[in-house]
Amino acid sequence: MTDSGPFDLVVHGLLALEGENNTHEGWMGVADGRIATISRTPLHGKETVEAADRLVLPGFIDAHVHCRSSEEEGIEATTHAAAAGGTTTLIDMPFDRPARPVNSAERLQQKIDDIAREAIVNVGLYVTFSPSGSLDEIPAMARLGAAGYKASTIEVDPVRFPRIPDGRFVEAFSEIAKTGKPVAAHQENQEIIYSEANRFRAEGRTKPLDHALSRPPVAEAEAAGRLLEFAYWTGVHLHMVHGTIGRTFDLIRWNGTQGVHATGETCIQYLLLNQNTLTEKGGIAKCNPPLRSQAEVEGLWDRLQSGHIDIVTSDHSPYPLFRKDTPNIFDAWAGFPGAETLGVLLFSAGVAENRIGLARFLELVCSGPADIFGFEHKGRLKEGADADFVIFDPQAQWIVDEGRLHYKVGVSPYSGRTVTGKVLSTWVGGQCVFREDLVIGTPGMGRFIPSSKT
Repeated sequence: MTDSGPFDLVVHGLLALEGENNTHEGWMGVADGRIATISRTPLHGKETVEAADRLVLPGFIDAHVHCRSSEEEGIEATTHAAAAGGTTTLIDMPFDRPARPVNSAERLQQKIDDIAREAIVNVGLYVTFSPSGSLDEIPAMARLGAAGYKASTIEVDPVRFPRIPDGRFVEAFSEIAKTGKPVAAHQENQEIIYSEANRFRAEGRTKPLDHALSRPPVAEAEAAGRLLEFAYWTGVHLHMVHGTIGRTFDLIRWNGTQGVHATGETCIQYLLLNQNTLTEKGGIAKCNPPLRSQAEVEGLWDRLQSGHIDIVTSDHSPYPLFRKDTPNIFDAWAGFPGAETLGVLLFSAGVAENRIGLARFLELVCSGPADIFGFEHKGRLKEGADADFVIFDPQAQWIVDEGRLHYKVGVSPYSGRTVTGKVLSTWVGGQCVFREDLVIGTPGMGRFIPSSKT
């Protein structure tokens, strides 16, 4: 094979290359599921995708997804929606429902096998550890290719999603540090939140906004600082998930000057929605940590622009309306879908509104997560990378309609939002899984992506 082909597939369009805000016309040759060459001159292929003046972007990577937090969704449904949104790789959390956390090599292998049968796009996997007992499974799960380890400072479910005591965190962080994998924790102080929730209930303060008010920013900041201190003393790579306040990222940055290996993510909802959305949409907008004030939203954008936030994720955790629409906000389940809308919403609010450039966008949802989690063939359009890409119309305007999204749960807090930028087609390993508003990929087209981090 020569640089001129014939390739299995040739893509012609405006290529979005790493580190560049301006795209340039080019041709991408694909062979055996990988990008064989990128050229400024025409290439020849058995099949040609003519994107003309449309963008050719790396496939998005959503590094925070809960496929099985709801039995109404699952791996197939979540990856179906991800394909429609241009997400070609996601990283799934280990807190599967019913209560079957992925905390052993056996459970991890079972889920890897499930992905091979059910996934339409690629999937990496977080794993977890229990609040007590042996930690012997930590290296075993690392050897199977786990992307990282996830745990919580607050109890969501005593078996599926338990609280990890501080001493156990230090013990586990020390073992995880030996694997080279990142570790993350849901950072909220349980004592503060439980106390506030009990007080709000006792006072009859159960409106949607009370969810946010009862989980104050100090609960996040304190837990973040505590975890960063554990990371300092154990040498583990701490990846701080779903940061909602500027102080979380300031703490990450300061600890970095002290030698702590720490990275951080926020989620698209914390950039686009504020706590007033709870009043407008009720339980549909309930998530944990909660939506914050508009001042905190603007603070996150400031840190996003300055490079002090590493990646943006969705924290996709969908539930049907009957789990969300309750008269008492404390009875509503926390979480909502986002795997389908991550890339387009960030492009619209960031690139289209000139808050960030295209290069920064690609760092946040493509190359950044690939680097943090050790997906060395993902996140970039370059020779040798997997041919995971998106044909994208940066000018198209459309309105999010929860009835037309590809989730089973059928609700979205973004419904009614006008968006600039649209996914026209999604390709995984050189195969089309979405085009013309239809998911054409089938279960089994996606695969488990092991982390190369050691």
